[in-house]
Order: sequence, then structure tokens, then C-alpha cells
Amino acid sequence: MGNRLVVIVLAMFLVMGVVSISGCTDSSSNDGTSDSSLNVSNVQVISKGYGSYDIKATIIPDKDYSYLEMVAKWYDSSGAVIETSPLVWNMNNVKAGETIKATGLEYISGDETPAKVDILIFDSVFSGGDESNAIFKQTVEI
Repeated sequence: MGNRLVVIVLAMFLVMGVVSISGCTDSSSNDGTSDSSLNVSNVQVISKGYGSYDIKATIIPDKDYSYLEMVAKWYDSSGAVIETSPLVWNMNNVKAGETIKATGLEYISGDETPAKVDILIFDSVFSGGDESNAIFKQTVEI
């Protein structure tokens, strides 16, 4: 019984050590305010027909980013969420001062017609579920 307890305790310490060394924990904080170093302009949402939409923006970062991604959250005229597009566009190794033409194509399934869309940009992978971590947010009326 004593050896089994020692093995369990050592295994727990080993797992905790691997997690802390690999960076699987997040020590950053974000209060939902935009501390972004992004200049985002020319944000456009263009209907291509049959539920298809182009989303375009020009992005000029003021600092280097290892990763950026764009998410779109679609609403109908009553303000109800129709759909969330978790990965409209992404790019690795974004350099300060570069002009980036971000373009994504999205499809809204079903019979709903969007009235507006929130365009969000994140600096970490698949962050679309938590809008408070967005480094950019703009609502576009359609």
C-alpha cells in the first residue's frame, strides 16, 4: 500500500511539472479592454449571394505577433445570434509595420439573413469563445 501511494504522488508531481514547463497554463490577464497594437481599417462584409459573404480588412500591427486570427459572430435583425464563424482568417509570424490584407469567405447556413456581424481579432489560437480576450472588435451592419 505504501509503494502504491508513493507512485501516485510521484505521478502527480510529474504531471504538474510537465504542465508547468510546457506552458499549458495561462498567467496573462485581460479585463476585456483593447490593449491592441493593431490598426484595422477598411473592414467590409460583402454578400456574394446564397448565404456566402466575403469579409475583408486591412491590418497594420504596431508590434510583432506570433499569431492572429479573425472570428465573425452573425446576428439577425432582432439581435439573436445566427452563427459564429470561429476561424475566418489567420496568419502566423505577423511583423510590425506590415500591411496585411485579411480576406475570408464565410457561409451562413439555414434561412436566416444576417443584419450585422461582429468582427473580432485574437492573438491566440481558437479564442473565439471568449470575446473578452479579443484585441480588436468592430460591428458591421449589413
